[in-house]
Formats: sequence, structure tokens, C-alpha cells
Amino acid sequence: MLAKFSVKNFKNFEKKFTIDLSQTKQYAFSETCVKDGIVKTGLIYGPNSIGKSNLGKAIFDIVQNLTDKQRNAMLYITSYTNARHFENNAEFAYEFAFGSSRVRYEYCKPTYEDILEEKFFVDGVEVVSRHWSDFKTSLQGAETLNNNKLDIKISAMRFIRANAVLADNPTNKVVKEFFDFVDRMLMFSHLRQNYYQGFSVGSAQVDVEIIRKGKLGELEAFLNSVDVDCKLKSLKINGQQRLFFDFGGNHIIDFWENASTGTQSLVFFFFWYMQMQAAPSSAPSFVYLDEFDAFYHEKTAAKVVEMLQKVQSQVILTTHDSNLLSNDLIRPDCAFKMLPEYKNSDSYVMGPLSSRTEKELRQALNIPKMFRAGAFD
Repeated sequence: MLAKFSVKNFKNFEKKFTIDLSQTKQYAFSETCVKDGIVKTGLIYGPNSIGKSNLGKAIFDIVQNLTDKQRNAMLYITSYTNARHFENNAEFAYEFAFGSSRVRYEYCKPTYEDILEEKFFVDGVEVVSRHWSDFKTSLQGAETLNNNKLDIKISAMRFIRANAVLADNPTNKVVKEFFDFVDRMLMFSHLRQNYYQGFSVGSAQVDVEIIRKGKLGELEAFLNSVDVDCKLKSLKINGQQRLFFDFGGNHIIDFWENASTGTQSLVFFFFWYMQMQAAPSSAPSFVYLDEFDAFYHEKTAAKVVEMLQKVQSQVILTTHDSNLLSNDLIRPDCAFKMLPEYKNSDSYVMGPLSSRTEKELRQALNIPKMFRAGAFD
């Protein structure tokens, strides 16, 4: 699981910004929000232009470094580094927890595709380092790679992954878990366009895939559960399955031409939710869903949060709706308020709401009301 992430000089993050997902408490409610002491289902609240979308882009920069999964370069190639310090490198640092082991991966880049510095630690021990074209590693099975010079567009970790047969030992087992986790990271959004990063490759017609997997009935039940009163039907048109609203008899109308924006976004969400219901080894490891409730009624947004609490994936959601901070949905140690609180410091750690007050936060408290009253300012 992702335990902590830091970024500096990337887009609007001029100074070092850290989100810490490991500051959890021992609350005896909404227990599915936490796994192994780390936030499993988290919610980030913040005003417009504060950096919620850019935080997701920053976290998923690692997809370009290490994988061949889906990328959306257009989100990065314009204004990659901070406008005030565009001549400096963007800096990234990830901390992951795999069982009792901890991994730290840090690197700096001047552009989306170029990488200059890298360090990789397993349980505090540096096992890979890279400075420009020079790199070294102590990973067993990769020692012969130490004499190579790296191209600026190839990360050291990616080079090791592609060219070494790592020995079977505890350290390398953690390295392989790290690669697998990054391979299955997923970011998607319905805000301005339906796009995704990571996890898979290429595009798919969501309705075709839902129908092919026999999930049309589940989709209909899901829509009905959030007050979209409809019946769905699939028909093969010109050799391809298409989705329709079914009004009985022979009265059907095309789904995509008639469904509201919110209903369409629910279908896209359901498509990715299907992936999250897969076996743990093939489901997304980490999901970042930006402004997930932009087109949803408050009841629908709450339903989606409840659904995501039940999946194996670690999920981070962003929102503008403080009502979702309720203890019935999200614990105070899994809810975050994103603000530019650097004050006189060059770095800022965004901890959960529970770290922003001395007050004991019991289950019966109205957290949204306290939030709006400034209790977590």
C-alpha cells in the first residue's frame, strides 16, 4: 500500500508537499477505511485550484517511469515543473508498505520523460542509486548491470526490471511486490473527459465490456439503487453489442444518446468498479478518483463511497462536498483537508483531520458541521 507521498516543484507544488496516509488511529467505527494501519479508503476535500487533480498526476508520474501501462502525456508535457522554478527538477518520493517491509523510491526529473536522479530503499537500505547516466545496484541478480550507462529516458528501476533476473531472496521479493503494485495503479476521472492512467493498456467500450462480462443486470441494479429508475437491454447492431434503455415491448432508445451526464458517468464508474472486484492479484492496487462526485447527487456519492470501502483496492477520492466527511462514511483519520499551509516553512505535511485537532473525535460527533465551523482550520 502507498503509505506516504511527497512532491516538489511539480505544477502548482512549488514547495514540498506530503500526504501521509499512515497517521491512523484506533477508532472502532468505519473500520474498513483502514488496513494494516494505513488509509485504505480516503477522502481529500479542497477548494478549486488547490491542487487535488495535480496531486493525482504527481502520484501517477511513476507510471511513466516504470511501466508500459496506459499514460496520458498531455496531462504532463505542458507546465511540468512549477512556473516559478521551471529551470529546476521536479522531485518525487514514495513510501510503500508491503507486509512488514517498507520501500522508499525517490527521483527527480526536469521533464515528464527524462529522469536524472533515483534512489531505491528496502527497509532503510539503499539498494539502487542513479546519478545522470551512472547507476549502481546491490540487488542480487542485477550486479552485472553496474557497468552500464543509462539513457536519460530510462529509469534505473525500469532498466533493472527489463534486464535482470533477480535472485530469490527477501529483498528481491519486496522489489517484485513493488513492481506489481505500480503496474496495477489506476487513476480515472469523468470530470472533463473519460480518461484513465495506469493498470491497463488501450481503450475499451465500457458498455461492450459490461455486457460481455454478463454484468448488465448488476449495472441496472446499481443505477436503480441510486434512483436512476431504468431498465437496460443489449442488442447486437452491425455485429456489436450496444446498450439501450428498455421501456417494454419494442420500445427502446439508445443509452448514450439519451442518458444524462451523471448517468453516463455512473456507467463509467461501474466499469472500473468491476475491475476492483476482481481477485486481489489482478484488481487495481491503488485507485485515485478525482472529483468523483462532480455529477452525482449526494445520495449517489455516499453510495459510491460505501461501495469502494468494500473493494480490496486502496482508494483515494477528492471532493468539494464536506457532507461526505461524516463518520458514517469516512473516519477522521481517513479524511484530509487540502490547503496551502506552508507558513514560513519550505514543506508541508497534509495529515488527516484527526491530526488537526486536540479534540477527541467520537463516532457520534457531526464532523461535517465541525468542519464547516472551522474546527480543523
